Amino acid sequence: MKRRHNYCHAIWVSMMLIINASCEHIPTKPVVEYDPDNAIIKIVQTDTAAHDSAFIFIADMYREVVPIKDTIRLSVENTIKKQDLIEVAHKLAKQNNIFNVSIRTTRTSDTVFQYKYNTIDINPINVAEVLFGPCTGFYDVNYKRDYHGKIRQWMFKNDLTPDSLLIENTNSLLRQFNYSGKNEYSALSTSVPIVTSLAGLKYRFNAQLDGDYYYLYAYSCKSGKPIKSFVESKITQGLSDAHHNLDDEFMCSNNGGSGPNVLFLIGIDKNWKYEALPVGIVVIDDIAPEISARGHLPARYGSLYGNYSIYNTSSSLSWSKIITLPSQNMLINIPNIPASISSSVSVLYGDFRGNDYFGYNIPFYVYVYGDVQTLTIGSHKLNGNSIKNGECIRLHIKGLHIGDNALPLSATDSRGNKSNSSLSIPIVSYQRNTSYHDDDYDDLEDRISDLESRMDDLDD
Repeated sequence: MKRRHNYCHAIWVSMMLIINASCEHIPTKPVVEYDPDNAIIKIVQTDTAAHDSAFIFIADMYREVVPIKDTIRLSVENTIKKQDLIEVAHKLAKQNNIFNVSIRTTRTSDTVFQYKYNTIDINPINVAEVLFGPCTGFYDVNYKRDYHGKIRQWMFKNDLTPDSLLIENTNSLLRQFNYSGKNEYSALSTSVPIVTSLAGLKYRFNAQLDGDYYYLYAYSCKSGKPIKSFVESKITQGLSDAHHNLDDEFMCSNNGGSGPNVLFLIGIDKNWKYEALPVGIVVIDDIAPEISARGHLPARYGSLYGNYSIYNTSSSLSWSKIITLPSQNMLINIPNIPASISSSVSVLYGDFRGNDYFGYNIPFYVYVYGDVQTLTIGSHKLNGNSIKNGECIRLHIKGLHIGDNALPLSATDSRGNKSNSSLSIPIVSYQRNTSYHDDDYDDLEDRISDLESRMDDLDD
């Protein structure tokens, strides 16, 4: 019986030892891995009880200490592109496009990997030449990026010896870093022609484009109809008005829209497959100035020469800054249009006196924005370029009567776009006699102005 008790005790002790051993913490070290195909560093924490850190070094340019809580994934390529790109490209060019990547952790020694930058070829894309017609042509953004000047400046600041081959290879790498992966176009100049309409305008281009039927299409950056819809409409109509030769003189097959318009040559083959080539950009300004007849000047702005910026009604058009054609992997950058193609006028009037016989000497407060050339108030024609916003302009107005009066207003911009409106001027009291008294005028300026207007009437 005693022997049996000892045997059971031995089994119990053994089991307790096994349980204690299984509960004892056995530390493990972080695992460091590198995926060369995708240039991804992976650091895995295998010990949840540990407090390790990772020390990451990339080519003496990037140094980072990161706590390892779970799993760290770091893209080498994305990391180096956040550094000084000229320095990155210069070092890669010197080291045959290879960087050493060194990683150690609190409990592991250095692990060294090699990152190799895979170069890409940037081939020129199809670009047309504008032979004549009001538009600005495009250039190939990716192919013509040039960093030679910035590279030479960087090398000089860092006391580096000039090396023409090294500079050329660095420039090539910088072009690749900034490559969008798309067929990217930009305007040759920010001085884009501005027209009031595309009707009757003729164009000719030096272009290469596959197809049997050709059209010139204006895509409005503000409200453009998709090219596919345009092609569909032409196929529906039987392609009867198409050109058959790219050397022809083209006119736009549509009217475009206000603001920038990208001109596309579109080639359609006999199987109705089509291709579009951006050939130029032109701005349409067909918008007349906006007239805001504000009415009577509020009493709190009664100063004669006030700056009433609250009445700024200037508005500007907005449009897409980038046009994309996913089917052709195409991206077109729209330049900033320096000249405003929208304009506006605000007109107010102040307190006045007069009579229906001699007329009324009315102070107007005018605000002009944009390219307004002329403003007409009643029969008075004003030069928009000489108007100082908020300044009082006194005009002698005849033909008004007691009650509501609609004073005609018109504004014309630099391209001849004209708008018309009217300013409501109610008259609640007037003098019937032809003489005047001291209390008919608010101040001396009113009196002088009225006398001058009477002399003008005698001269007429």
